[in-house]
Amino acid sequence: MSDSSDRWSKWAMEEVWLADANPRWLAAGESLIESLEARLLSFGVCDFEHIGSTAIPGLPAKPIIDIMAQATTFDRLHEISEALSSEGWNNVPPELDLRPYRRFWVKTDKERRVAHLHLFLIGEPRYAEQLAFRDALLDRRDWAMAYGQLKVELAERYRRDREAYSEAKADFIEKILLERKVKVTKSMNQDLRFPIGRFNAEGEVSARQRLDWIDEMANLPIKLAAAIEGLNGAQLDTPYRPDGWTVRQVVHHLADSHLNSFTRFKLALTEDQPAIKPYYEERWAQLADTVQAPVETSIALIAALHERWVILLRSLTDEDFSRTFYHPESKQVFRLDHVLGTYAWHGRHHVAHITSLRRRMGW
Repeated sequence: MSDSSDRWSKWAMEEVWLADANPRWLAAGESLIESLEARLLSFGVCDFEHIGSTAIPGLPAKPIIDIMAQATTFDRLHEISEALSSEGWNNVPPELDLRPYRRFWVKTDKERRVAHLHLFLIGEPRYAEQLAFRDALLDRRDWAMAYGQLKVELAERYRRDREAYSEAKADFIEKILLERKVKVTKSMNQDLRFPIGRFNAEGEVSARQRLDWIDEMANLPIKLAAAIEGLNGAQLDTPYRPDGWTVRQVVHHLADSHLNSFTRFKLALTEDQPAIKPYYEERWAQLADTVQAPVETSIALIAALHERWVILLRSLTDEDFSRTFYHPESKQVFRLDHVLGTYAWHGRHHVAHITSLRRRMGW
């Protein structure tokens, strides 16, 4: 990936895959640090450290060596990138990395990641946090093993979503850092994944609130069409966040998800607390129609679907909205009024993914 690239290479879309613990990772980290020091010390880059799970003996990990370092300034980034490029390092521009506190390079071999370099300015607290977390796991074997088990579970759950996988580890990492009396710096990734915040509705839902949500459902097709208007093929195939879905996938996901939800409404209205059929949205997002089909097909589908859905919603009584279905995966019972709120939010949530990407990229 060049500094001017607005597209993502294959290595940027890799699945989350954990390898068994490998004792060679420590030696690989040492060798990589020696190589980086030889190339970068003259540019004021110093304090190289091997971090991440490959630095912890016995932990399963993505087979990628993470190295971090510090610099007094980012003024020599062009020279640093030139020095690294001959060794297969790719600079990820800040506007795509979306972590303004660091500069980031990915070393690849045959289009697969093999190493990361995280460069921080001296004094950046995240450098100290990374060291503190690594050292905590080295000191406490019980913490390391608990972290390893969590990673295995999350890798299975978020195999196709590297950012979600990383975010899901955040609570554990924060807990360990607080145990070590380290102040935790919050990441901006959450804002990219949830640009309008998470949906939260508990207790009674008023009739007024239901009407507002129904209006949002009615307006979604127009807002979605406006959000993608004028985007070319390359832009539609750009992820809205690092390791996230492309704009094209987001649009098709909305059609898939809302079609499933519409069916669940019909089941709940005609059966006594039916058990719905879950689906793997991550896998659906990788099918050919989601990855390749023109977005106009799903725009038309969503418009027709929501026209029918809104007619149905506006016909429902208080008693209808209190009907429920059972979700066998979460083992929870859901009321239709709360589900209505969830999908009104869901539409705004994904439209915001697209519009926030357009703002960041200047499209």
